Amino acid sequence: MRIRNSKTTNWPLVSHGNGPGKDTRIFEGIVKYMRESEGWQERVPLNEDITVLTWSVPEEDTLLQESFRKMGIETELIVIPITKPFNWLDKIKKTMEYLPHVKTKYVMGLDSTDIVVSTDKEGRGTLWYDMKESFKSMNCSLCFNAEKLNWPSSKGVGTNIEEDGMNGHLMKSLKETEIFEERIYKEFLGSEYYRLNSGAFIGYTEYTTEFYNSMWDKYVKSVYEKGEDEGLFGGDQGFIRIMQRECFPDLRIDYKTVLFQTFADINEEDITIYD
Repeated sequence: MRIRNSKTTNWPLVSHGNGPGKDTRIFEGIVKYMRESEGWQERVPLNEDITVLTWSVPEEDTLLQESFRKMGIETELIVIPITKPFNWLDKIKKTMEYLPHVKTKYVMGLDSTDIVVSTDKEGRGTLWYDMKESFKSMNCSLCFNAEKLNWPSSKGVGTNIEEDGMNGHLMKSLKETEIFEERIYKEFLGSEYYRLNSGAFIGYTEYTTEFYNSMWDKYVKSVYEKGEDEGLFGGDQGFIRIMQRECFPDLRIDYKTVLFQTFADINEEDITIYD
């Protein structure tokens, strides 16, 4: 199974039911299609020098694991354990701690509960090669997923930080980031998917390691103990978003849905599922 976005004319390999997108008819159809389709033996990502990471509670069986199991490569998925009660900033901290152990040239991170990875019959056996080559065509060092929704937003959606209060510098940076995303990806590049989504990424391991270390030191370390509140700054997403201005163009978002497709606020008629 593979999807096509008629607006961008691209064929993303990763379907992400982000936020309310998880409950859309089209994403539910993708999940159903994946579950009912015949499995196959995909080549492992290590063959293309890619390590794939995810984050979940160890005893849970997630949608991402299910899609990897359908491809016969579940053991290739590195699950970074997240324990309850959640510290929503553990996704950043534990990724930073694990990255020095990654020996491959490329590293990919995918949310576990709302992502399906799949390809059509013609693409079976070359999925990870296609993933790698699509990333290389973007001419950047780290590419994050893109979405239509602004979350967290400087209007207080998804965050309880106030600009004139403690950690107000984060809100100031978020406002500047919102303007940056609008000018670059919406106005200049003409995309509907102009907000960074942290639920999926692929990058060169060396650069991605430097990126997570820098983000931790600059923004996350000082507020880590407050991370049990997802509303602090939208979990990890707020912190990753505000890194964009200083990291561009090495860091970019997939505004053309080349690799990743989000489903929140989507026009479902734009997406077609192919066998």
